[in-house]
Amino acid sequence: MPEMPEDYEAAEDERVLAPLRGDGGPGPMPESTRSAVRAAFAGRRTDSVFADVHEDNADSPGEGLRAGVSALGTPRYVELRASGVEVHLEITALDGQRDIVGHISPADASTVEVRCPYRVTRHEIDANGAFVARGLPKGPVSLLFQRTGEAPVTTRWITT
Repeated sequence: MPEMPEDYEAAEDERVLAPLRGDGGPGPMPESTRSAVRAAFAGRRTDSVFADVHEDNADSPGEGLRAGVSALGTPRYVELRASGVEVHLEITALDGQRDIVGHISPADASTVEVRCPYRVTRHEIDANGAFVARGLPKGPVSLLFQRTGEAPVTTRWITT
């Protein structure tokens, strides 16, 4: 796991990541580019199934909230889908960190790797397909589910 350099500045990361997320850039990324990026990311693990976002309440915030901004303490709900697989996430901000409570269906995964830019943590998945990852840093996160007898499932990077 790489350590952050001494001269690391979160502002620099934000400057680089903002255009990738589509924040204030020249406009939305064309679907053809998104498809190429999805294929390239999934190709990093040839045995992996790629799950993409199906629903995200950050895309449709409650009335009176700006797009992409949730009320303090209000969880973000994300549903990701791949062929025959659904992943449901509840992401909650707590004191500058993030907690993720998740569920994979079917419940055929034994562990999940929560990948952040500067660390990877592994979490057990119970017999019902549920898991909890606490104390994650704010920023992008991707999940890799190790399934029993099936190809692993990889999620896209989600900014938390």
